Amino acid sequence: MEKLDGRLFKIAFKKATEVLMIHKDEINELNVFPVPDGDTGSNMLAAMVEACRRLDELKSDFLPDVLDAITKGTLMGARGNSGVILSQIFRGLSEALSNKSEISVEDFVYALDNARRIAYGAVIKPVEGTLLTLIRLLANYAKKELKYFKDFKDLFVKLQIAAEKIVEMTPKFLDKLKESGVVDAGAKGFYYIIQGFKEAILGDTKVREILLEVDTEKLFKIAKEDIKNQYCTEVMINSTMRGEELERYVEDLKKSLVEIGDSVVVVNAGGIVRLHVHTNHPGVAIEKSLEIGEIIKVKIDNMKIQHTELMMGEVEDKKKRKKYGMVTVSPGEGITRIMKGLGVDKVISGGQTMNPSTADFKEAIDSVEADTIFVFPNNSNVILSAQRAAEMTEDKEVIVIPTRTVQEGISAIVEFREDLEKDELLKNIKQVINKVRSISVTYAIRDSSFNGVKIKKGDFLVFLNDELVGSGKHLFKLIRESLKIGKGEEHELVTIYYGKDASEEEAKALASFIEENFTDLEVEIYEGGQPHYKFLISLE
Repeated sequence: MEKLDGRLFKIAFKKATEVLMIHKDEINELNVFPVPDGDTGSNMLAAMVEACRRLDELKSDFLPDVLDAITKGTLMGARGNSGVILSQIFRGLSEALSNKSEISVEDFVYALDNARRIAYGAVIKPVEGTLLTLIRLLANYAKKELKYFKDFKDLFVKLQIAAEKIVEMTPKFLDKLKESGVVDAGAKGFYYIIQGFKEAILGDTKVREILLEVDTEKLFKIAKEDIKNQYCTEVMINSTMRGEELERYVEDLKKSLVEIGDSVVVVNAGGIVRLHVHTNHPGVAIEKSLEIGEIIKVKIDNMKIQHTELMMGEVEDKKKRKKYGMVTVSPGEGITRIMKGLGVDKVISGGQTMNPSTADFKEAIDSVEADTIFVFPNNSNVILSAQRAAEMTEDKEVIVIPTRTVQEGISAIVEFREDLEKDELLKNIKQVINKVRSISVTYAIRDSSFNGVKIKKGDFLVFLNDELVGSGKHLFKLIRESLKIGKGEEHELVTIYYGKDASEEEAKALASFIEENFTDLEVEIYEGGQPHYKFLISLE
């Protein structure tokens, strides 16, 4: 086969998606750390599936149309770094081949090199030993061996052999892979994509297993619920109290608000207290707030009116477009309530095992009526997706704050003030993020080793920011050591967000343990509801 047209490229892409789907779980398990949040296979598959959906809708087999559908589909479906980088590889292929109705082996080889260039350009600090390394070495190999490829069948047979060797080499580039005894997940995923292309080009064009689990239509359904507490009330207070005195008043305020409503969130950050409550008595909430200090800001919305308008289809935004808006990502219901209570306009559900896509971010950004929108990804793996969505937005300014943890995101949101000019607000947010230390507690799903330390299945794993700082059976001791490494004695506040795998009693016991070992630290507890991570802890 000396030429490849749009019809066969479409079939080959679907076949590649099928092969990737079959091996998705295998790829998800190729974590550097043996934690239960492997998502590389799922992220890459999400990009491929969205492109397949667009190919199914495409009536044309004209190669430029096929490539355009793949480029747009992989970008909009991309989740996490691996998904975004994969989308950029297909973008690079598409750009190089967009003016051709059919392509030769030589065309494809040079397009592969363009894919390498585009993929590396999408990443600020490229890391070797990853999908990027695979596409770079594969492109170099293809250029070097170009004159020896007989046709497309020969090309893809040899590309798969070369890709397999490169995947096995990835631990040599990245010590973390070597220590964990795994190859790079993204590189392995692309190896299976190449395998799928090869199978289709060799004649296996029947796609048997692909499941396109993507809704073709969005259904907007609104429940006819009975809203018990009519007023969504938010208050920001500047308190002159500090330390234990303020902590007591904050606890009393929480109890008072629970008596008059639900969806209660009270957050204290350095004397600035924010509360959120759904209540039929907003005046009582305001009166209680005055006991703590001076009120800076009050916002009260009538939810029954909003709900009725929605039921009647009157969804037009009757509010004046505001100056600033916020979009953020949350892994748990409790954290979502906190974020909404702090004034976030749109919260995207997502976490380690379900990274929001570019399309998710774009939809969220579009839904917020503001001149400037600040986006907090709260996960290093979705920053690229947020940035791509920002680049696609033309009618408003979008600023992506590269928060890498939920803890950084919440601290930044607490600092958010609409009365500040943009430059000053950005400066304040960045200063806060730089001071936050994020501790995350999960558990090992397999035996492994890291930095010469053996990890047993079921051990607790404690991360400080992105670094593994402890593992073992004694959780509280591990957290104490992580606080010491994070220089807890130099900070003032510890906030514990307990997940689905933890109880409030466990969180309280941990708080008491921290207070006993770090007497100068204040400790606050909130239900986070996040999966996989027993505790998310911020040190400020």
